[in-house]
Amino acid sequence: AIHLVYAVAQYHPTDNGLYLQYVDDSDLHRLLDLTRQHNMLLFIDLQIGRSSVEAELTRVLPFLREPNVHLALDPEFAVTSGQVPGLDLGSLDAADIGHAQATLQRLVDEERLPPKLLVVHQFADSMVVDGGAIGRYPDVALVIDMDGFGLADVKRSQYERYANQPYASRAAIKLFFDYDLDLMSESDVLALEPRPAVVIYQ
Repeated sequence: AIHLVYAVAQYHPTDNGLYLQYVDDSDLHRLLDLTRQHNMLLFIDLQIGRSSVEAELTRVLPFLREPNVHLALDPEFAVTSGQVPGLDLGSLDAADIGHAQATLQRLVDEERLPPKLLVVHQFADSMVVDGGAIGRYPDVALVIDMDGFGLADVKRSQYERYANQPYASRAAIKLFFDYDLDLMSESDVLALEPRPAVVIYQ
């Protein structure tokens, strides 16, 4: 699979006022073609900035109608007015995540698509607000990705914490080539409980 951050949060104001820069759609189409040719999945990641899940989803709906395209949301960079992504730790609440789930379920129903994955990154409790109110949808698997970087023992502990949240139907972990001080091996990752459904390398 290819995991593309499409809406990229910025430290400084952007012309749209959202603290977001976007990957050019022509590049996204190129990656879509590439993944189709090689029978791969494509994850479109939205960092939200000062925008909203609803508004950012609208931009990528045509791509999400494709059977091999899935969605990721990054609460770390979803901030409110007066906050700056990357300086202030952002969050998404149950309503934000529920809107994404419902949108993906609607696309599956309308287009008769295979089930969708919704990856939500999390490395701090505050990043997902009111998680107990997050519902489940029959054709949308909510994957909680522990995406903090650091020592392997800390990552294992954090993975166990967030992978076992009641709202996580599946678990994921992100490994950072440049920032993890002792990068976990493939056998380390496969030994995690529960075993991750998604592994992201950055």
